[in-house]
Amino acid sequence: MEIKQLVYFTETARLQHMTEAAAVLNVAQSALSRQIGLLESDLGIKLFRREGRNIILTEDGREFYEDAIKILEAVDRTREKISDNKLKSRQSLNIHITKSDMTSKILHTFQSIIGEHPDIDFNIGTLDENTIEEKLNDGSLDIAISTERFNGESIRSTLLFDQNYYYIFKESGKVNLPVKASMNELEDFPLLVMDPLLDMKKHFKNAAILNMNDPAIIQHLLIHHPYIAVLTHEECRILKYNHPKFTVHNLEHLNIRQPLYASIPAESGKLFAKAWYSRLKDEFAAFTDRMMH
Repeated sequence: MEIKQLVYFTETARLQHMTEAAAVLNVAQSALSRQIGLLESDLGIKLFRREGRNIILTEDGREFYEDAIKILEAVDRTREKISDNKLKSRQSLNIHITKSDMTSKILHTFQSIIGEHPDIDFNIGTLDENTIEEKLNDGSLDIAISTERFNGESIRSTLLFDQNYYYIFKESGKVNLPVKASMNELEDFPLLVMDPLLDMKKHFKNAAILNMNDPAIIQHLLIHHPYIAVLTHEECRILKYNHPKFTVHNLEHLNIRQPLYASIPAESGKLFAKAWYSRLKDEFAAFTDRMMH
């Protein structure tokens, strides 16, 4: 006995007419008649008797009709439950990622989580850093990779790594800086920055700072003018690859760095958000340990 046969049977019983039932079901009358016959054969009872042009349920048919309706209602409830479960399982993941040297590593860990949770609909973007805490608290943001550590019971934050900065320049008669240049020595020159994570003006209070988003322009200014660029390691690496004669030094001695944190709502009900948060903690702890050794 098939569900299709029950549908054909109940619709035919409701209309009491084979031709009309076939039209409603969008099947050939011969196919409908064949399925009803197979059902009768399977049950071992006669379901209909003819009265003129109509067909009427037999006594056995009336009893089975009530059972068939209950079976189809149960099937519908099961289908609705499965559909609801699928809808619940297909959740969204809203992510904020602040640009850093480790963006590619962060996304790599995300790819592994996506592989384990193929039903995720995810949205990755960059928000105003001042709105992150509010969005984590109201549930519109599930996980944030940002420069802020949030203290309190409503949000969990963990340090992933410190973003270090470097100064890069072309040595010349006008620009010649030591390995550990002082703040005063650096502020003697106009500084170029590229979408910095932190407010460079807080560190270089007396310097002229220009924000340039085009590496080609920064490269041109460094080559032809007495500028210094304060950039991340990855940005310096790209510039030095294009122009090997550039000199690059770390700004660690001036404590110019920006920590990056992963944060999620403490009461997050999204298991894959928690899984990614834990994966980030573990992978960056192992990464930091390798770097220190």
